[in-house]
Amino acid sequence: MALRIQVEQIARSLAALGLLVMGLSALVAPRDGFSLDHAVPQSSQANLSRRLMQREVTLHQRSEAETLLKEFALAQMTRHYWGEFAGSLQDLGLSSGSQFQATVNRDAVRTRLWLDPHHGTEAYLAEVERSRGRLRMHHCRGDRKSAGQAETGHCPDGWQRISLK
Repeated sequence: MALRIQVEQIARSLAALGLLVMGLSALVAPRDGFSLDHAVPQSSQANLSRRLMQREVTLHQRSEAETLLKEFALAQMTRHYWGEFAGSLQDLGLSSGSQFQATVNRDAVRTRLWLDPHHGTEAYLAEVERSRGRLRMHHCRGDRKSAGQAETGHCPDGWQRISLK
């Protein structure tokens, strides 16, 4: 009986020692040593990391752009109520910040805000138009190569209309 207890204690001690060695080697060993994800090449990991970072930047940029599009449309509607559409973001008390190149186009019946990012692939459009005595607005996003090319009341080809709340 005493021998059996000693064998179990030795087995437990060896198992604990093995776990301790593995833990210490993971802390001390270089990152490119043995790992469970070693089967994935470093270039694929770097590419994945780069794509995830770009996606995060795009989502943040999209959020900023959509906020500005909504503020622009509402401010232009208010401004039109008092007379005419404003000719710039500054006239509305808005700023595109350093992320976007903003262009405002207007005439007697409509105004548009084009947002072209300095980095990234998505561009954005907000349009407010007077039609039959009412103001209508719409917002779009899409490939920045198509920015600046849209028929009145429509998104550029290949872009999608977005709903801002």
